[in-house]
Amino acid sequence: MLISSLPAVHQTEVLKLIVEHPVVGAIRYNTGMASARDPLGTLQKLKDLAEPLGKPVYVDLKAKQLRVTQWADVPYGAIVLNHKIEVSPPGSGVVYFRGDDVCKLREVVSGNEIYVDPLPKYPVGAGQSINILAPSLKIEGGLLAKDHEYIRAALELGITKFMLSFVECREDVQELEEAIARHSRGAKSVEDCEIVFKIESQKGVEFVSSLTRDNFSEESPYRLMAARDDLQIHIGLLNMEEAERLIAERDPRAICASRLLMGLEQGKVTRADLADIELMRSFGYKHFMFSDGISRDHSSKALPFWQEYAAAKPFED
Repeated sequence: MLISSLPAVHQTEVLKLIVEHPVVGAIRYNTGMASARDPLGTLQKLKDLAEPLGKPVYVDLKAKQLRVTQWADVPYGAIVLNHKIEVSPPGSGVVYFRGDDVCKLREVVSGNEIYVDPLPKYPVGAGQSINILAPSLKIEGGLLAKDHEYIRAALELGITKFMLSFVECREDVQELEEAIARHSRGAKSVEDCEIVFKIESQKGVEFVSSLTRDNFSEESPYRLMAARDDLQIHIGLLNMEEAERLIAERDPRAICASRLLMGLEQGKVTRADLADIELMRSFGYKHFMFSDGISRDHSSKALPFWQEYAAAKPFED
């Protein structure tokens, strides 16, 4: 199955192209994006488009993913994060911004204000995700207020499929389970839902290693995702193959996400793109998800290619 990420809900033409394309089996909405509508209105629009076509909607919750909360006026001000962090030793670590821009983390003030050097090469906008790599990094808190709004709205609309970013331990999942029970007023439990653990860090890989295939049986509400963009930043390119194999071995229904068809950023699908897909399939992946960027900017090429590829080399159910 191909899951496609979605653009903002006001990008009507691309939105309809994705949702209506026959090769797309399900859609994923990234709640980190800004929307002109409130969570209920946003998900209602997606449901209205997808439900008549029998396509499930996945709500991707940001949880512990680090994001910038306001436009950063560097060098005149700090970069403000959505979570408080603690880095040990102080002043250690590096910060990855978009475009593979890497800066040293110099100071953390009030827990969620960071100062970096050299300065980022590109504007640091509100909502932008970042990654911090440090010998010891602690992130305070899990689900955000906005996550809870989307959980409540999804359950009200009968949407029960969730993706949870940066899952690193059982407590991360338990927090979502408790939120589902609370926001549904006990009407829904985890058994009524599907929760996809997005594995994006070394701690996440270690958590997967502690689990067994029994945790991800056909009857289980849990699934794994190799969220390869952030995962590669955190564990390094040379460790990716082992992690990708582990995730697919633990969960036969695992999803391989991001860093797919990256040749399209230069204009066309490449042989390297094809080799990547074939390698992931050899590991056991049958389900794939396009990233935000590929879906938003290149769906007109990515979806026809995937349709042609799937027709030539069908995926197992």
